[in-house]
Amino acid sequence: MDNKNLTLKWIDTLGNNKIVFERGIIDCTKNRGIYGIFIIDNKQQTEYCAYVGRTVNIYKRFLKGDDAHFVKLRKGLLQNDKVIEALNDKHKRIEVRVIEQIMFNYENYYKDIQFMASRECYYIDHYQALGQCLQQCPDGSNIRRDVWENEKMLSSKA
Repeated sequence: MDNKNLTLKWIDTLGNNKIVFERGIIDCTKNRGIYGIFIIDNKQQTEYCAYVGRTVNIYKRFLKGDDAHFVKLRKGLLQNDKVIEALNDKHKRIEVRVIEQIMFNYENYYKDIQFMASRECYYIDHYQALGQCLQQCPDGSNIRRDVWENEKMLSSKA
């Protein structure tokens, strides 16, 4: 059966494997877990993790609905400079990978959700320690960037 998803069709028009999904994401066999958006620089032979996230449906998180990552990218609304730069650079490609599949125990809802959130934070910490994944905050950050910048400025004067 042909996939009729408009964003997936847009990705196909980019050609040259510009955006690649790990096997199992499009057919939904690898669906729940921690995912990463990686930028591969073919010229420099480097890899950079631009984003780490968590979801119960990776396919939907990227391709369905107005808030989906690559729907936003297609519409020019995604706010991740590394991904946008890679899209426009002929030497770079974007890869979406499942970093860790998450299996729920189904003993306690809150415990399962907390475990998934903890694993996301673990990988964000891991990649940020490598100087990557620097344009994101975990869910639930309750301080706006402008407030943080103001507090930073005030603390340096103290």
